[in-house]
Amino acid sequence: VLITAAVAFFLKGYFIIEPYTDFDGTEWPIFRDTPLHYMDNMKIDPNKLFTTRQGRFGLAFVTIGGMCILEGCKIFLPLRESKREEEIVRKRDKMAEKESIWTPNRWKRSNFCFVSFMMGLFLVIIVEWSYWGDFGKYIWEAIIALKVVNMLVSNVVDNQLEEALLSSPVMTAMGLIQGLVTLSASDFMDFLLSYIVEFGFLILERMYTDPYQSDFLDWVNDKIEVLISHIRMFIKKVLRMQINNEPKVEVHDDGIVAENSETVEPILDSYGSYCCDTMSLLYTPFIIFLLMIFREETGIPSIYGIKEQDMGHYLTFALMIIPFQIFSDIYIHSSLELFHGWKIYDYLIYTQYRFRQREARWKGVEDSLDECIDETMRTLDQMCFSSQFYMMTTIHVNGIIYFVIGIEMMIRSNYNLFGDPAMLLVVPFVIICSLTVKNLLVWLATKIGIWKIRHENTAWHAAIRNEEDLDDSGLDDVNGASHDAYLMNQRMTSETFRYKFLNYNRSWLIDQLPNMLTPRTLRRSRPYLINQFTKVLNSLNKDISSDSEMDDVPKFDSVPTLHTKSRKLLRWWLSQAQRRIKLKEVVQPLIQKARGIHCEICLSRKLLQIEALTSLDEMEAKFIKAHTGDESDMVLWKNF
Repeated sequence: VLITAAVAFFLKGYFIIEPYTDFDGTEWPIFRDTPLHYMDNMKIDPNKLFTTRQGRFGLAFVTIGGMCILEGCKIFLPLRESKREEEIVRKRDKMAEKESIWTPNRWKRSNFCFVSFMMGLFLVIIVEWSYWGDFGKYIWEAIIALKVVNMLVSNVVDNQLEEALLSSPVMTAMGLIQGLVTLSASDFMDFLLSYIVEFGFLILERMYTDPYQSDFLDWVNDKIEVLISHIRMFIKKVLRMQINNEPKVEVHDDGIVAENSETVEPILDSYGSYCCDTMSLLYTPFIIFLLMIFREETGIPSIYGIKEQDMGHYLTFALMIIPFQIFSDIYIHSSLELFHGWKIYDYLIYTQYRFRQREARWKGVEDSLDECIDETMRTLDQMCFSSQFYMMTTIHVNGIIYFVIGIEMMIRSNYNLFGDPAMLLVVPFVIICSLTVKNLLVWLATKIGIWKIRHENTAWHAAIRNEEDLDDSGLDDVNGASHDAYLMNQRMTSETFRYKFLNYNRSWLIDQLPNMLTPRTLRRSRPYLINQFTKVLNSLNKDISSDSEMDDVPKFDSVPTLHTKSRKLLRWWLSQAQRRIKLKEVVQPLIQKARGIHCEICLSRKLLQIEALTSLDEMEAKFIKAHTGDESDMVLWKNF
């Protein structure tokens, strides 16, 4: 807002200083005599004065958008690697020795910046399409078409960025433009009806479409791989050729994940899309306000046929709908918890706790990511949907929207920025204003103490990432730390403590792995996890000698591909085994409670064991026969 106000005063200050005497701005000294193009006469044509300022406004808006996008790339992708981590990477990868090539964070930022500008150009095409004369007549078909385009573009952006955190501001900008083009409805009543239709689509997407979209795409990919494998086998049989150099494709038919499975990825996906919609809801009034202030420069309200006094109705509606939309979102989240069994509220409480107990002032600087979560969603989970997440999303979305509005201004005025002599002054002015406002806000935030770490006395290790970065300037911060906390952290991070903890609790950690690893993680990282589990089990069973000491025992380095019937049989066996284990665990407290104080045979009081007169298999068969349809009810099982 501050930068926009500075640009408006720089190019159009006559509206504030002399609003009545110099209505056209012919006496405003800034760029009054600067021609629109190098090849024009030295004196500017009075008839082209408005179009000249309109194009320069567009140039200023594009520059503001570019600065916001560049700063957003730095915020979304901060430098997390320390010197010690860089040395480890160089030892692991030979290409990492070439510092001019091995700059992964710079590559990520460049890719993110490229996708943001490409999305801005694509949104310009959507805005230009909304200028079609019959767009308001076919507004319903346009909304449905934009929803389909949104799904396709979302998949393209996700595949290009490969991080849900980076995709969120890009898709938020697209949602904002989709809401903006609905202003081209025939009248205000059609605009309200289009909003109701969009809200209905929003409920369908959150409740039914989005939760099953990823599973459906995974199922389609599996079927495509199966089809490709069958085609290859058919070609081999027809041509009778043996392809040795071609890598084998393993097809895993993992079936459908249980409805109430304890996975956090669907929650992240659903709540991430909700955050994008909420950002669009809160940012829409600001866009309408910009269209009201720069009505002549953008030309969008005039093309849509909206009168100047009617823009206030759209702004009032955008502001009034915010609380009602938020209340409806609360009910939608409750419905998602009931329908899909997601623990959304518990997860949000956990993220709030993690954000308050963070080790660094900016959450994104921490290099500790949850490796149990899918790799594309780890950074989104790291930001904890905090105020920092919404701030950096707002900055990047603002950059894309300003870029789109600036391009529209230049298109309306047929402006050529490369031929304008004023470009050499407008661009540096905007850059200087942007850097000044940025440094001023950072200084104010530091003085006020925004996002200050709550427990700074126990976060002594946050300021010092490694021993190589130690200098005398940070010793004053470390001196205020608690000595007891320092000793405790030093003991917990020692290699002796880690080894003893792992060695003593190895069995317990293995028992907790099914609760830590989500089904999606197991499906995507199966070969790696199998190798790691093999190493762990070998370390557990190292004292157990094998029956054969022969060295020619076959080694199973990889998991063989099974047929569909074999996989179904193994899955059925696994489900039955898990069910019987669960049945035994449910009734185990009852069995222990009914145990006597001595043995009924030898009257001994030591090492007492219970032997069931009826086996668990027989009791399970009788229970299923007695309670057909309620086999999963554990309360009935305990009573039985």
